[in-house]
Amino acid sequence: MQKHIRNHYVKLSSTFLQSMEQQAEGNSSKDNYLRYTKLEAGKPANFALLEEDPLCYWLVWADGTDGSSKPFRFVSQPSQADIDTEFGTNYTQALNYDKTGPRKPQECLTWPVYNWDLNLVQVLEVSHVSLARQFAKYGLNRKYSKNLLGWDFELSKIQADMTRYELLIVPRDDEEHDDDKMEAAWEKTQKNGFDLQQMVVGGDPFKPAD
Repeated sequence: MQKHIRNHYVKLSSTFLQSMEQQAEGNSSKDNYLRYTKLEAGKPANFALLEEDPLCYWLVWADGTDGSSKPFRFVSQPSQADIDTEFGTNYTQALNYDKTGPRKPQECLTWPVYNWDLNLVQVLEVSHVSLARQFAKYGLNRKYSKNLLGWDFELSKIQADMTRYELLIVPRDDEEHDDDKMEAAWEKTQKNGFDLQQMVVGGDPFKPAD
């Protein structure tokens, strides 16, 4: 069960914004994020969910007066007034891909995951509707939903006329994927203060809040 956060919108700390800038650039020094948009075609990411229920929030991209691009996260779907209030005078809403209007708020689903390719606990933030629907498809299938954490996932980037993402659920290969190692890494991460809620309150999920 998720905790309820009362704030309708939140301000992001400078350290968190820097972290997300590194994520967007594919340059996270600690590899804390599984950045599926940065995948190479033909090289899927292999991972397991560490929690069944995702953290849900809304993402709005903004362009700064200094030429920067920043993500703003809202606990619930923001109105235009909420967005304008949060942006203030330093940011304007980023344009959509066709440059015909502002980019709409995106609903995000976010999980802690274990990346089998790196043997590392990471955060996976899903902002593409088509990919979120694929997760939902498996979550609603009783064959998988009875033990969703016991399956592995393969996430691929497919580039044709349009880039799309394909999610497959596969049986865990016990010879290649060590459950004990994964559980030990997750336990250590939790003991170190991991808090996924920090994604929407301006902090770093991997750093304990002060």
